[in-house]
Amino acid sequence: MKTLYLLRHAKSSWASPDVKDFDRPLNQRGFDDAPDMAMRLKERGVTIDLMVSSPALRAYTTATIFCEVLGMEVEKIVQDRQIYLAGSAKLLQLITLFDESASSAMLVAHNPALTDLANDLAHAGIDNIPTTGLVTLQLPVEHWFDTHFGQAQLFSFDFPKNPD
Repeated sequence: MKTLYLLRHAKSSWASPDVKDFDRPLNQRGFDDAPDMAMRLKERGVTIDLMVSSPALRAYTTATIFCEVLGMEVEKIVQDRQIYLAGSAKLLQLITLFDESASSAMLVAHNPALTDLANDLAHAGIDNIPTTGLVTLQLPVEHWFDTHFGQAQLFSFDFPKNPD
């Protein structure tokens, strides 16, 4: 059994219209929400064996915040440029290449592909994963390369404004 965490990057800033999309930083809400959401995982005793992130500034910054809160080494974040513009099928392909020694992995990525991926993997019925939204999926596989659409079970879906 593998556990896959799908994390949408935290809220980014649109304050400087001349900044390229790839280089947009987090805004204050993003800097507030990311450690709060990471703490929710930490309080549940979650450990992440592998962190894979889009190298876009807002995604990578979100990944580093999660690593810091969870006690992971930031240097071990795997950045994959393909994530930045990937669709659901490409994200699945990248997941099948994850390091087999990892029993849990977090993918830090962008919408709409991340919401599509959650729905394609687990028929989750999620309309939108909001910024810093986190979907936890259980995969009934021993190897990441055996991951296919439709086989995952939705374990949880959490986000900063979740009333629970």
